[in-house]
Amino acid sequence: MSTSKTRPAIVYILLALVVVIWGFNFSFVKWVISRVPPLAFNVVRLSIASLLILTVLTVKEGWRTMPPIDLLKMAALGIVGHSIYQIFFINGLSLTTAGNSSLLIATSPIWTALISGILKKDDVTRRAWLGIILAFVGVFLVTLGGEGRLSFGGSKTTGDILTIAAALSLSLYTVLSRDLLERYSPLRLTAVTMLFGTGGLWIFAGRKVVAQNWSTLTLTSWGVMVYAAVFAVVVGYIVWFTAVRAIGPTRAAVFNNMTPIVAFTVAFVLLGEPVSWLQAVGGLTVISGIITTVRN
Repeated sequence: MSTSKTRPAIVYILLALVVVIWGFNFSFVKWVISRVPPLAFNVVRLSIASLLILTVLTVKEGWRTMPPIDLLKMAALGIVGHSIYQIFFINGLSLTTAGNSSLLIATSPIWTALISGILKKDDVTRRAWLGIILAFVGVFLVTLGGEGRLSFGGSKTTGDILTIAAALSLSLYTVLSRDLLERYSPLRLTAVTMLFGTGGLWIFAGRKVVAQNWSTLTLTSWGVMVYAAVFAVVVGYIVWFTAVRAIGPTRAAVFNNMTPIVAFTVAFVLLGEPVSWLQAVGGLTVISGIITTVRN
């Protein structure tokens, strides 16, 4: 991705492609983590992604020193956006339902808009808020119409809180990257933050990687691992930061709510899973919300 400003129309197309990648990735990862502990999987896939993106950065832009304060900011972003997010999300998912998890993660654009407004990192208008709320309602309908049941309170409370914390981590990662993107390319920012984030995951979950018998994994499982690293992480985050720089964190974040729409479409086409009328209405509502937000 070029370091020069990218036209919004191109950014929207790239975001749509990344949403498709993430939609496929959801089904693929769901399959592979039944064979590999989720945190061990994330450590390895982020390690692969870090090595690849550092290689691309070295070849394309070269390595150069940065002011210590910027390096510290990138380290903090990496820990928040990769380490903490993954830890909260995976542990939250294990303690709540899939339906709760998908709905609570979909609050990320709302947190992004709130944080952007408070920190004055983005101009969040009433029209943008309308689009964000529409998109969230769409995800709610998709979740309600699917097999992942919604049930809050009781034993699920801890998992729900952790999942909200994951959504907040993702929002902070998105919003706080805006200033750094004025000085560094999306490629460089992604590479450096991912390096620190991967290091944080190794500290937290490295023992799970060591304990896993990786020789039992099939070529298909390794293929999913590579797909999740190369496309869902490397390509996804470079496009993500390109979008944040070009159109702002709020408009970029609302595209996240398209991921479950793609996910259930993929499950319908590849796995024959039924699509309910609520999911169809929800999908159209999400699309309406995104169009409302980006036309702001």
